[in-house]
Amino acid sequence: MKLKHHRQIVDMLDSEWDLGKASTKARGKTCAWIYWFEILSESEELVTEVVNGNLIGICAYSKYSSKKHWLRKHYYYLLGWLLAHSPFIKDHQALKEYNDNYEYSPPDGKTFDGELVILIVHKDYRKQGFGPKLINTTFDLAAQNQLKNLQIRTDESCNYHFYEKIGCHKVWEQDVPCKDPAHPEQTTTEKAFIYEKIL
Repeated sequence: MKLKHHRQIVDMLDSEWDLGKASTKARGKTCAWIYWFEILSESEELVTEVVNGNLIGICAYSKYSSKKHWLRKHYYYLLGWLLAHSPFIKDHQALKEYNDNYEYSPPDGKTFDGELVILIVHKDYRKQGFGPKLINTTFDLAAQNQLKNLQIRTDESCNYHFYEKIGCHKVWEQDVPCKDPAHPEQTTTEKAFIYEKIL
């Protein structure tokens, strides 16, 4: 992937979500870069959409216990770890707390072969069919890779109804604590969901 495309993805992530930036007092787009490195460290395969040379969408899945791409995954994990522990993050504990808010687990007894790691389309290209195209290609690749089902973790900050429209089934819903980016000292709640896609 071209460096330009990495930057375009980080720009999308930074404009879409806070990712802990406010509570950690992070410099620039540091939190978006950490999140992108985390995605790369978990992803089995990446599906991208490029229009006029610009990357406008990406989707990826992970395969639990996979041994493929070990070197690439550990390289990006190390980059993310170094950045998360760098001076660019002013409050490292706040970053840990932010990440912990999104580590909710499926209900007891429910297992998955992998997870949808990311789906994002640039806001200027939404409702043009790119989202379904990206995710359906990703599902096809996961099925070819012998996965039987995928976990999709999402919450109210995302268009979670989209997953219902493409045949995913909600298997878990719960109010979880979260911090308002504008007031990180305050804790509120939001609805979190886990969907399942049978492949």
